[in-house]
Amino acid sequence: MNSFGVAIPDDAAVIIGFIVVGYFILITAFGTYFARFSANINDFFYSGQRFSWWIPAASMVATGIGSYSYLKYSQQGYETGLSSTLTYLNDWFIIPFFMFGWLPIVYYSKVKSIPEYFERRFNKTARYIAVTIILAYMFYYIGYNLFTIGVAVEGMFGLNPTYTVPIIAFILGAYVTFGGQTAVIFTDLFQGIMLYIAGFTAIGVGLYAVGGFSEFWGFLPVEHRLPFVHLTDDPKFNTAGLFWGEALAGSIAFTFMNQGFLMRYLTIKSMNDARKANVFNLLITLPLSAIIVGAVGWIGKALIEKQLLMGGAIPGYNLIEIQDNFHTFIVVAWETLRQNSIMFGFIIAALTAALMSTIDTLINACAAIGIYDIYKPLIKPEADDKHYLVAARWASGISTIIGLLLVIWFAKQKGSLMSIHYKGIMVIIPAIVTTIFLGAFWKRFNGIAACTSMIVGSVVTLATVWYPDMIRPLSEFVMGPTNGEYIYFRAMFGMTASAVIGILVTLFTPAPSKEKTHGLTASTLDVAMEVYKGAKPNHKIGEKVAGLEPIVDEALAEKRIAISSSLAKRLKAEEGDIVYLSDDRWWLGGLRSEHMKLAKIFDSDEHQVKLSEASKKLAYLLEGKTVFLEKII
Repeated sequence: MNSFGVAIPDDAAVIIGFIVVGYFILITAFGTYFARFSANINDFFYSGQRFSWWIPAASMVATGIGSYSYLKYSQQGYETGLSSTLTYLNDWFIIPFFMFGWLPIVYYSKVKSIPEYFERRFNKTARYIAVTIILAYMFYYIGYNLFTIGVAVEGMFGLNPTYTVPIIAFILGAYVTFGGQTAVIFTDLFQGIMLYIAGFTAIGVGLYAVGGFSEFWGFLPVEHRLPFVHLTDDPKFNTAGLFWGEALAGSIAFTFMNQGFLMRYLTIKSMNDARKANVFNLLITLPLSAIIVGAVGWIGKALIEKQLLMGGAIPGYNLIEIQDNFHTFIVVAWETLRQNSIMFGFIIAALTAALMSTIDTLINACAAIGIYDIYKPLIKPEADDKHYLVAARWASGISTIIGLLLVIWFAKQKGSLMSIHYKGIMVIIPAIVTTIFLGAFWKRFNGIAACTSMIVGSVVTLATVWYPDMIRPLSEFVMGPTNGEYIYFRAMFGMTASAVIGILVTLFTPAPSKEKTHGLTASTLDVAMEVYKGAKPNHKIGEKVAGLEPIVDEALAEKRIAISSSLAKRLKAEEGDIVYLSDDRWWLGGLRSEHMKLAKIFDSDEHQVKLSEASKKLAYLLEGKTVFLEKII
């Protein structure tokens, strides 16, 4: 019996191992294939901003589910029931701020990284404070994910993480280093599908084992059926703490400052499509993900309760014993699959995919900050695109190595995996998420206040690690558990302190200049759209016109097209507008596409698009394939 408390025979372990290794090879090959779509630095990090909304939206499934998610939330589902969904469903209140504020600010301002926004909105000092904090946040996540998969592999197969984790890191680094963001998106798209298939398979066999949904619901304790646990009773898991810490700090951090998450939106062809992806994520992805990662824990509780009532094992199954709640998912999946090595291997491979799909996003994001905020402005400001593409691949490799080295630190930490996770994250994020929020939604907020709130707010938050009683007054004020060491309230304390510092400094220092706010705050988005286009936006709503033949015209400059007046009328487009040209095949999701500027409208009824050969190459268009046009702005 391994450390998960699951009796996996040696021959079964070999089969499971082969499936997992085969899956790794398949994913690596799948990811590296898309290296051909990274011809320049913009392609490498932002996929040329060419995708339809549904591809990045679907790929976010895998980004939002980490290697620890199945284990951590199945454990929580086993212990507290349906309330385990709270951490995935707490994002509702920040969506309007993100969809109509922060996302369009970042999208239209064309910043390549969050720290770049800090320099344009505040000053260079703020930029490099932000670089330090954001890299700490992302490296922490990379190291933590690698560490947890090492723990899982050791528990199931008895393999030393000293050997397995570097191999996994090498495979991850390979396709991210050479494939870039496009490889990450399509790999995550595939892995997201696998995650859902594996998750619903585990849920399906679990429900079958317990006797169907009615039996499951009947044996699930009443308190486990409730969507919320008690407001403050349990200092480790309570509704108040989850909101003030996980939702307020954690969700804002993941949505507003997670460079990898934002980069997914910045690969989408238009702001309208980006908002569609956001709505899809809120209404579809997050609820389904909450069920996927927590439901096996709910079923496990019902199975245990049924066994207790029957006085033994359920007919046709072994007695299910969960010795450590953190291993709930592994134990329940293995036993309800009736120890089917092939099916269990597939589910474990999907759990491994959760690791890969979270880390690949973070590696690519770290590399983006490394290039756009460190290498390009400080080391090599004047170089060609080819040079930066090579440097980006080096940055991806270095990011992987740093994350791997952090595994050594994680291995020395004590406590549960969840406590180790929040030990660092809830110290890192409070000051910077508060600064982002104030900067985006308060024009008066200035550079001096931003730098002060990030530095002093971070120091004050860090001080609570040694002086946890600093948190107690705030915890009591919002009716939280009066436990000064409670990690969720550390984040809230840090955000409150940072906000107070930022507001006070702002009120006693000069207001920022117009150039520091125009197009960079929620109240100046009209300016942002004009800067994005380079002219007054055209908000007339036209139709998408398909079945067009691309015709080469070398008189046109790169990324410039010419169309007939009849087409322009249907598109409601004018000269100077930005239009989106894409291969007609919808299922490519924009893989072969590019944004173009409408350079000329000629008096004709021709159903054609004229562009240069260089523009066709930029859009990855194939000979003999028709295209469609859509006006963007």
